[in-house]
This record gives sequence, structure tokens and C-alpha cells, in this order.
Amino acid sequence: MHPTTPPPGHPPVQPLLTALVITVIALVLIIGFVVIGALVHVVPVYAGFLLLWYWTSVTHSDLRALAPAVVGALAGTGCSWLLQTGTVMGSMPLVLGALGLMIVALYLVIAGRLPLVCNAATMLYITVFNAPLLQGHEDMRQAMIATVLGLIWFGVTIGGLSRLTPQPAAA
Repeated sequence: MHPTTPPPGHPPVQPLLTALVITVIALVLIIGFVVIGALVHVVPVYAGFLLLWYWTSVTHSDLRALAPAVVGALAGTGCSWLLQTGTVMGSMPLVLGALGLMIVALYLVIAGRLPLVCNAATMLYITVFNAPLLQGHEDMRQAMIATVLGLIWFGVTIGGLSRLTPQPAAA
């Protein structure tokens, strides 16, 4: 391994000034999203931040990966919503149907099929929204709205910034 190549699982080393600029931009994006959430009365803004984390960390802000990230996030939230609703209503068929959908989604992720809907973002949102603390108390409609707001805010701003940034020449 090259001495400047970080070990697997570690972010690349950035020049300090670059890291500072990225940090300032991230803070502006974060504050902007919190303000937008407050203005439109969307409480679970963490759902939008979950999308941001997934899209920037796992797919490195690849604009082509944004649609599958959002669709997968909404699919995972929807499955969790069905499970939550079935549990609250005491509807065993709805609970079993939601669990069945989650098992099918897991199978499709493992098989690499239907990647627009069933992908790592789907599994991330299923995992987070089925945490006991969230499962009984979160408004999944609001979480879906926060995810879509995240798509709009982060997708537009990061997409716009990437167009302003000089791209390396193709080899």
C-alpha cells in the first residue's frame, strides 16, 4: 500500500485547507437544512441527514446514486411504517406482511436485483427505523418528508457545488 493511501475504511487524507473549506460548506448545508425543517415544521430532520450521510459517505456524492439512495430510503421507511402501523393496530397480518417485505428486500439486495428500490439505503433505513426507540414514536410520514427535503436541499446544493468545482481531466 502506498504511504499516502489510507487503510480500507478510512477517509482519504485531505489537505488541511481543503478539509476546512469542506467543513465550512458542510456546516452551512447542515444549518440550512435545520432551518428549512423548522420553517416547514418537519421534525425528524435526522432522516434527511441519514440520506446525506449515506449518499456522501457510501456513494461519495455521486449524482447518479442519488435516485437509488432516495428510493431505497423511502422503501425502507415504508416497510418500517407498515410494521409500526401493524404493531400499533395489533394487526398480525400487517406485521407479517411488513416483515415479509423486509425479507424480500433483503433477498433482493443480496441477489443484486431491483437495485433502484432494494439497496443498501433500504437496509439502512429499515435498520434505523426499526430501532425500538424510534419504532413506537416516530411519525413515518414526517420521516419520508424529511428524506425528500434532504433530496432536494442536499441534492441541489451539492449537485450545484460539484458543477462549480473543476473536474479532473479524463485520462
